[in-house]
Amino acid sequence: MKTRKSSYKTIAKCISLILGMLLTTQLVFAQGNIHYGRLNVKPQVEASLEHNSNIFAESEDEVEDIILTVKPSIMLEYQDKRPGNYFQSGYNLDFATYLKRNDNNYQKHEPFIRCGLKTPAGFFASFSEKFMKTADPYGAFNSYKRGMRTQRSENTINLNFGYQLMDRYSVETSFENFALRYYDDDDYWQDLTENVIKLGVYMRVTPSGKTSMLAEYNLVDATYDRQKSSTAQDHQLHNFLVGFRFEPGGKLIGSAKLGYGSKGFDNNVDNDNNPYEDNNTWLIETNVKFNFSKITKIGFNFSRSIEGAPDRDAASYVDTTIGFDLDHQIKNKTFFISGIEWCNSDYRDEIPDIPNKYFNYYTLHFGLNYNIQDWLKTGFRYTYETKTASHSRWFKSEYTINKLLFKADAIF
Repeated sequence: MKTRKSSYKTIAKCISLILGMLLTTQLVFAQGNIHYGRLNVKPQVEASLEHNSNIFAESEDEVEDIILTVKPSIMLEYQDKRPGNYFQSGYNLDFATYLKRNDNNYQKHEPFIRCGLKTPAGFFASFSEKFMKTADPYGAFNSYKRGMRTQRSENTINLNFGYQLMDRYSVETSFENFALRYYDDDDYWQDLTENVIKLGVYMRVTPSGKTSMLAEYNLVDATYDRQKSSTAQDHQLHNFLVGFRFEPGGKLIGSAKLGYGSKGFDNNVDNDNNPYEDNNTWLIETNVKFNFSKITKIGFNFSRSIEGAPDRDAASYVDTTIGFDLDHQIKNKTFFISGIEWCNSDYRDEIPDIPNKYFNYYTLHFGLNYNIQDWLKTGFRYTYETKTASHSRWFKSEYTINKLLFKADAIF
């Protein structure tokens, strides 16, 4: 009990210090963004304090800690008079300090560049590149090494081209290169390179032009660079999707897509001589925001996709996620946020004679955001996460995490 009271006192002192530091800068930075002609300089800093009940995502012997994270960032932005012509470049930094387990401290570096071009004749193009290097314990996109401090880097390059026909039809194509690299020998087998080619056709179906029907084809070529070439998890994904896209300015924002996907492996067997099995299933990519009223926004996401498994006993899993979130303005400067999400990871190509393997993830969050000034925001958020396994064989991977986070965000 004394330890918990001491933790709460530490949280209160840190919150007071963070808010005090930010509020003292009001006279200097409250005038808005820094401008040099059409070039905007946008510095920002976010500070948060989080109490985490299970920092290693363990099923037993849970370890709690308080994490102080400071996130300074800066962005240079040039906006042309014509919409769609822009240039952005910046750098995001995270400095995370664990007040008890200092060996978990980490930094995250994220430089980026983005630019776009749009001509009166209807041609448009964009380019972006983002690099990320960290040693955080939150795992990669496929949850590999969740709960363990793991050194890795990611680099994503994206090229997009399109042409607008008669203000109603458009054709878009893009190429993306994604590279994931680990720094420790034990993790090399998960080094991954993905080349993604996308082709889409869109037709506006409403007078406002905010809603379009679409048809898309995506090809993903995945290579596990440090696995043995004759037994690697290398594969190709072919995804076909149809649906709708909703542009900003209307009641709906986002997209709703339904389709079919297939996964084919380059090799017949893995490193343990277990056979690879090609997969196919229905797909969905739906992520929409509904502006219910001027003060209430409701979000819905529903996705289903075939993923490469980060487990040695399975080569693939089908990921299905359903979630809702709510953003409601209580008063002029106060906003209530909440959300709930369920995710099921169903593994395929398991080793023979083992039970069917799947995991369920449940997440619930709620909180308040308060805009002290136009440039200064603060708030708190409570999050509950739990993971359950399909069989006692994997019960050790189950966990429950409670998080309470306070933050302050200043945009100068």
